[in-house]
Amino acid sequence: MEKLVNCPYWKEYRGINGWMMFCSAGAFAKEFKQDYAENIGCTAEQRAICSKTMKLNMGYSLLPKIVDEKTIMEKPADAATVPGKPA
Repeated sequence: MEKLVNCPYWKEYRGINGWMMFCSAGAFAKEFKQDYAENIGCTAEQRAICSKTMKLNMGYSLLPKIVDEKTIMEKPADAATVPGKPA
């Protein structure tokens, strides 16, 4: 079967209870820069289609968060993730 959504993060497989279709980037709470999202086709229109497909298939949807590069750079580092700092 041909994939319904042409995206590297879109997963489809047949399970015991039927087809499973979901966005693996959303499932793992990924954050995409705006330009990267547009390059892979993760536009507002496509996100609406993906969300609708997941809601019809599973009852809910999870999509990756789209952020601009400034937002990523301004995020404070978590003390637990900074190398060399005691936890």
